[in-house]
Amino acid sequence: MLSLLKKMINKSSQKQDSGDNSTNLQGQQVIVNQGISYSDAKEIANDVFKANFIELKQEAALIAQNRAEEVTEKVISQLGARHPESLGEFQTPALQDALFTVQKQYAISGDQDLGDLLVDILVDRAAAPKRDMVQIVLDESLGIAPKLTLEQFDTLTLSFLLISHRRLDIQNYQGLLAHFRKRVIPFIEKLSDKNSDFTHLEYLGCGHVRAGSYGQLEANLRNTYKPFFSKGFSEEELKEKIGEGVNLHGLVIKCFHDPEKFQISVLDDDVLEQVADRNGISAEVKQKLKQLFESSTKAANEVKGILIEAIPEMERVFDVWKNSPFNQFELTSVGIAIAHANYRRKIGETMDLSIWIK
Repeated sequence: MLSLLKKMINKSSQKQDSGDNSTNLQGQQVIVNQGISYSDAKEIANDVFKANFIELKQEAALIAQNRAEEVTEKVISQLGARHPESLGEFQTPALQDALFTVQKQYAISGDQDLGDLLVDILVDRAAAPKRDMVQIVLDESLGIAPKLTLEQFDTLTLSFLLISHRRLDIQNYQGLLAHFRKRVIPFIEKLSDKNSDFTHLEYLGCGHVRAGSYGQLEANLRNTYKPFFSKGFSEEELKEKIGEGVNLHGLVIKCFHDPEKFQISVLDDDVLEQVADRNGISAEVKQKLKQLFESSTKAANEVKGILIEAIPEMERVFDVWKNSPFNQFELTSVGIAIAHANYRRKIGETMDLSIWIK
């Protein structure tokens, strides 16, 4: 798609002027075209910048123009790759206004990381043509993100990953460690423990410091990924606590940490309830299974220890969580949107924002 896009963009060298099929709005000029191609979209995007950006002198003007064209190329390329059906949104005044915000901020700063994050948000915004909470939040995020530092981006992302997010595709303990190495470690180096950063994030509406904390991080991780921290139980213990003749299909597997033992295999008590109901297990036995699930899971301090041993970088996360407002910081919808864009910028994966923004 990208190679096709570049061919289509390069193929057109003619400028499309406003005419019978265009509408020019006075004030901040917005160019509205009915029916556009990839090359049309790039032409419109560049014209939006030229029509609205302040006139600079000599070298500054050239730098600003080059930066605007650079970020515009990224917008068109990523939109073509991820949401080609949304290219027609360049016809709308709202998206042209959002596009100009991105062009202007990158023309001023030239910051590559900020530019990539803004492009990511804008592409999501183009794919949200309906005026709903997702669209409103993405529009707001485009204005807020340029006022944040890389440290604040990464702090928002780690907050989102550790508090609001749980991977459902992890199959075993090694998979959990792989998840942390791939998706958590990249944000640890710039994780902030400064009160001023949290105050600034709060001021800009990315979140707020709650009166109470989210509790110990090790306890939260234990509860979020409970089956991966099992210390296991023997077959004799299972029979003693649960009894015999119980259909445990989908509920018990070999222990991840001790292959000589067994463990509960479901993610949490809610899933345990569902599987137990399918297996025809009585309410009394379900309660015993939940008790066994809890008693056979490692204590929170053990969870912290084995994670740090496996991934030494996690020690800094536990320290910052304990000694800063990080453990009290609750993200707003704008904070979540910026955290998600920063996550995709670094990791290359995407999530459905509508799960968190409704």
